[in-house]
Amino acid sequence: MKINGILCLVLIAGIIGVSGCKSEDKALKQEAKTIADAMCKSIGVMNELKKTDPADSVTVNRLQQEYQIVQSELMGLYDEFRAKHEKTPPTEAFNNEFRKYLNESMLDCKNLSKEERETFEKGMKQ
Repeated sequence: MKINGILCLVLIAGIIGVSGCKSEDKALKQEAKTIADAMCKSIGVMNELKKTDPADSVTVNRLQQEYQIVQSELMGLYDEFRAKHEKTPPTEAFNNEFRKYLNESMLDCKNLSKEERETFEKGMKQ
C-alpha cells in the first residue's frame, strides 16, 4: 500500500510543476494548508483501510467510498490551485515557498507514518 505515499509525492510534484505566481504569503500558506488537510484525510482513510479485515466487506466498502470522496476533493483543490496560478510561469522561488508551506502543513498531520514524516521534515530543510 505504498500507493498512498507515491500519490502524495506525485500530487505535490504536479502542483509545484504547474503552479507559478507570486502570491501573498498568507494566501499561499492557506492554499498549502487546505491541500495538506485533504492529503492528510486521504492518508488517514488509507491507513484505516489497511487495518480493516478484508472479510469485513461493509467497512471495506465504506472506507473505499470515503477514500474516493477524499480523492475527488483533493483533485478539485488541485484543479482550483492550478487554475489560479497557471497564467504565470512557475518560478523557483514560488515553488520553494509553496513546498515549504506544504511540508510544514503536512507535519501537522497525525496520520503520517514515521517515514512519511521524515520525508516532509527533510523537505522543510531544503
